[in-house]
Amino acid sequence: ILLVVIMEVVTTQLPDDLASSLVELAELEGRSKSWLIREALSDYLSHRKEQEAMTLEGLQDLRAGRVSSHSQAEALLANWGKGE
Repeated sequence: ILLVVIMEVVTTQLPDDLASSLVELAELEGRSKSWLIREALSDYLSHRKEQEAMTLEGLQDLRAGRVSSHSQAEALLANWGKGE
C-alpha cells in the first residue's frame, strides 16, 4: 500500500531567537524543524478551536439567561475546595 500525503508549503520569517530555539530543539529531539513547527501549529489551532467553542457556549448561556451574579461567583469561589 502506497500512502501519499500532499502538503502545502508555507514560508514564514522568524526572529533570530525563535529560529535559534527551533534549531536547538530540533537537534535535541532528533526531529526536523518542519515537524516541530507542524506540531506546534496543530496544538495552537486545536487550542484556539476549543477556546472559540467555549466562547460560543458562553454567549449561548448569556443569551439564554444562564448567568450568575458577581456576588454568586464570589460566594462560589470563597467555598471552592472546602467540600461544601
